[in-house]
Amino acid sequence: MYNSLAFEIKLARRFLEENKLQTALIILGIGIGVAVMVFLTALIDGLQADLIDKTVGKQPHIVVSASQPALQEAVRTWEGRRLLTVDTTIKDKRPIVEWRPLVEAMSASPGIKNVLPVVDGQGLIKRGQVTRGVLVRGFDIAEANRIYNISNSIVAGRGEPANGAVLLGKDLAADLGVSVGDPITLEIAGQTPLALMVDGLFDLGLSAVNQRWMVMDRQQAGALLGIGDRVTSIEVQVLDVFSAQDIASQWEKKFTDLELESWQATNASLLAGLRSQSSSSYTIQFFVLLAVILGVASVLAINAVQKSKQIGILKAMGIRTNSVARVFLIQGAVLGGSGATLGFGLGLLLSQAFIFLAQQQYGLLLRPIPVTIILLSTLLSATMAAYVPARRVARMDP
Repeated sequence: MYNSLAFEIKLARRFLEENKLQTALIILGIGIGVAVMVFLTALIDGLQADLIDKTVGKQPHIVVSASQPALQEAVRTWEGRRLLTVDTTIKDKRPIVEWRPLVEAMSASPGIKNVLPVVDGQGLIKRGQVTRGVLVRGFDIAEANRIYNISNSIVAGRGEPANGAVLLGKDLAADLGVSVGDPITLEIAGQTPLALMVDGLFDLGLSAVNQRWMVMDRQQAGALLGIGDRVTSIEVQVLDVFSAQDIASQWEKKFTDLELESWQATNASLLAGLRSQSSSSYTIQFFVLLAVILGVASVLAINAVQKSKQIGILKAMGIRTNSVARVFLIQGAVLGGSGATLGFGLGLLLSQAFIFLAQQQYGLLLRPIPVTIILLSTLLSATMAAYVPARRVARMDP
């Protein structure tokens, strides 16, 4: 009967209740440690989610293109002869011919969210005496909205350009001095200058985009650039942005004639910053958890000394050593569980107070998996911290 779990739980509860202030203080200490870990995790995850959304949220995570760019060719006259020359300093994207099967396969692949075939090319816009270089972008607006959200970024005009019309970035339009309904002249190397109508102005939140992009229908762009129904690249968004490099490597093995570049490869500094944030968060959490373990171990060790007479009497009455040792393990589990529960609540209050007082533009993010890991690790650590006083009890001679 004395070896039953019910007796061990009752004895552990009595030991904890004998010094209620000491028990309350250790639970409060564990709770504060857990609250710090929960708040820190929510802060770092929220900051990372906001940073990722602003940097890679509205851009492709993987760009598929031909493995070798096409060199720009031109016909020039030399000593009265017409020669075909190749300028190796200027490179255009080589079109992808069989792009439809790839788009269909990627769209059906798990882990991939959006797939957008794109036609890109360089051009010049002339408006009176002003000339500006632009990036001609051709794609289906409805499909592009899933990545760039162009329709909701229109600041003037319409978001769906009519046939023969284009959309311009607002900074580019201001630089050219044009507005909705004005005509512009587009010049592309090797093509006849073409008059186009400005149907809308957009603001995607990036000055480099607003100053350079001219958007039109994909088929119209293909006809202007002389590549027909082919595309120059395929832009892909994945569900988990940090898996982009692995997904790109997998697809590159299947299509060896194509090059897949992930956002991690083009934004190495951003990726290093995100990893540094995570590493600093894990380091702080480790030392907070270590402080919790030492606190629980020291309190239970003192408790073992204080209860040495009672423990000696219990062992003399025939209570087994393992049974008495388990009493301290139960105390550690109770302290860890109570502190983890209290800390989770304090962490939520601390997060809400931070949002209210700091008035940050980004919110804190509490993901279930990291929070669960924190709570379980606290419970297990507090229980294992009781191992030291449990060994001391086991060696006690009645």
